[in-house]
Amino acid sequence: MDRDHVIAVAAPTPRSLRVTGIGAGEAAVAVFDRDGALMSETVLSVTDAVGGDPRAMTGPRIVAGEQVVAVDVQFAAVSASTLKALGFNFSKLSGDIQGAVISPSSLNSASFGSGASSIDASVPIQNAFNLFLSAPNRGINAVLSALSSNGLSELLAQPTLLVRSGEQASFLAGGEIPVPVPQASGTGNAISIQYKEFGVRLSVTPYVLSPDQIVLKIAPEVSELDYGSGVQLQGYVVPGLRRRSAETTVELGSGQSFVIAGLSYSSQSTTRDKTPILGDIPVIGAFFRRQQTQKERQELVIVATPRLVGPVQPKDLPALPGSLLDTKNPVVPFGVARP
Repeated sequence: MDRDHVIAVAAPTPRSLRVTGIGAGEAAVAVFDRDGALMSETVLSVTDAVGGDPRAMTGPRIVAGEQVVAVDVQFAAVSASTLKALGFNFSKLSGDIQGAVISPSSLNSASFGSGASSIDASVPIQNAFNLFLSAPNRGINAVLSALSSNGLSELLAQPTLLVRSGEQASFLAGGEIPVPVPQASGTGNAISIQYKEFGVRLSVTPYVLSPDQIVLKIAPEVSELDYGSGVQLQGYVVPGLRRRSAETTVELGSGQSFVIAGLSYSSQSTTRDKTPILGDIPVIGAFFRRQQTQKERQELVIVATPRLVGPVQPKDLPALPGSLLDTKNPVVPFGVARP
């Protein structure tokens, strides 16, 4: 199809357009659905490249009927020490686990089929970096809810990101810490302030292959302030950042969930108490003092569920809270006359 000798448009697949620049100028391309409604319209500018050929075309990429993906993500910090004491293991979940356990060496890319497969209960999910896939709306969500109800886990964030297929979406729940940076100047040493982000961060890029297949590239990260590894700079303590991150690409169906577990870290705290006066006496004061060291190991569990979504007609939208109240006959307070 020729657009005034500027571009040539072809449809190699039912869901994509191929636009080729054949001459300098501008041309408008409009995409309509089966009912004749306008879906997308854009203006492309074609200019001559260096040497006159080939033609260089600028403008957005056009894909007919682009899909929108909603990615539900849960970040939970689970007390691994308590779970180990109770004998709990994520790999013992049965009946709703699909796929396989992935080792760190093969984590860059993994594909899961539609058939279910069992998980070996002896796999130490708490002690190694692992990834597994679960069926939609079952199993892992109920487990995390039960752990949270009993104080064994803490839900750090639960965002839902809407993103077009092939585009990247990001999320950050946290803050920024000011970090003083010494700089040499003509009048002496100067201090400038740089801000470092910390908190819960997520970057996702979905690719829709079909209505039942989604390739999801996900990079979660959780960072927090660590004063134990901080440094002193001109009398100020600058805390370090404890960071746990992962990056992986998986292929799964719409509504299926996959879990990244094993991002664990340990913390140690020491408490000291003593009996006043008696605890300060040399030698025998040791009988009136007590020192207790407690080690805690927490594990970060990340659950991601991509879903294909589409536009909703206004008549299909649920009613907003209070929108069904009768506003024609409002309640008049006692003692106030109607106008």
